[in-house]
Amino acid sequence: MRIAIFGGTFNPIHNGHLNVIENVQKTLNPDKLILMPTHIPPHKAVKDLASDEARLEMCRLVAQMYHGVEVSDFELKSEGKSYTVTTMENLHSTYPDDELYFVMGSDMFHTFLTWVKPHRIMELCTLVCVCRSDDDRKRAESDAVEIRLAGGNCILIDCEAVEASSTEIRADVIAYNSTFGQVPENVERYILEKSLYNFDKTKYNSYREYLAGILSEKRFNHSLNVADEALKLAVLYDCDREKAYFAGLVHDICKEIPTSEQYALTLRSPLDVTDVELNAPKTYHGIAGSVFLEEHFGITDPDILSAVRYHTVAKGGMNLLEKIIYMADLISKERHYPDVEYYRDVTHKDLNLGLYEAMKFSIEDSISKTRTIPTLTLDAYNEYTLYKLSLKGKTEK
Repeated sequence: MRIAIFGGTFNPIHNGHLNVIENVQKTLNPDKLILMPTHIPPHKAVKDLASDEARLEMCRLVAQMYHGVEVSDFELKSEGKSYTVTTMENLHSTYPDDELYFVMGSDMFHTFLTWVKPHRIMELCTLVCVCRSDDDRKRAESDAVEIRLAGGNCILIDCEAVEASSTEIRADVIAYNSTFGQVPENVERYILEKSLYNFDKTKYNSYREYLAGILSEKRFNHSLNVADEALKLAVLYDCDREKAYFAGLVHDICKEIPTSEQYALTLRSPLDVTDVELNAPKTYHGIAGSVFLEEHFGITDPDILSAVRYHTVAKGGMNLLEKIIYMADLISKERHYPDVEYYRDVTHKDLNLGLYEAMKFSIEDSISKTRTIPTLTLDAYNEYTLYKLSLKGKTEK
């Protein structure tokens, strides 16, 4: 009997994993494919890790969708870290007369010879590397040569990439209470019913109620959307989630008060305010908002105040929270200007590259409308342009 083993954190199991299952079944035609959720992955620390029971159940829900797919809780029941050699020893004892195939991605295949007891693993099974691109395939072919020279058997399987990331799925659930179709429907229902990857937004209800009373419906919905997007970015880039959600929520708190009141608050800002900003009323509300939050609500956290202050003009040397609020304001879900989907996609993959695109967009927009540009914004543009150029240099190398 031919048995394939597909292990992973499965936090959660998603469409990319399903794609691997389908391609392995099609290519190898195993009699059995075992999904093996790991207990404590030795190669990485995992934030927002669902319980062993929850990850096991999500795998079971997927197994129900396929013939010949089973789920094992061996690694979840094992104490300590999940090492592949221990798992394969156990499977070999359980299925001594059968052919075992261990399925992995190209990144894991690339590092395989550095694992714990790789030669023993190679004695117990054939390695199966899933290649999701031409570059994956080229690197895997080179790695396969080394593995075969070390005495191992391996098979390369081409598997067209499916856009799905466990981290982004968790971020979407935390921020938007949805997986946006990146997992099977039965798995999404389970995630939402069990409140996996939960973030408590109710603690900010008093601020939401305040904003609902002073902002137009359109501006209020924008504020909610910016808070949600800031929370998603905080998950993706490991920023303080409470600060990101709150700063996103209140970033436009002074947007709709009279310009004269915005100006008076701006003049009281302890942060430097440039002459260009003072002569551009559209920039007042961010500066005014940071002052208002401190004077009226006692908010003294410098990170939050600075993120609100610079969310319109940006600046050179922004910290992570400042970057997140600036970008969340630009790509919040109600935005529908040309290329916004591109900006979202770039930002979710590389925050600094998203900032380059944002700075470029902002400056081109200001020029087209004959507006002045604060030196702060130019400093940010220069910083992220250099970042963009550095990426180009790495690509050329």
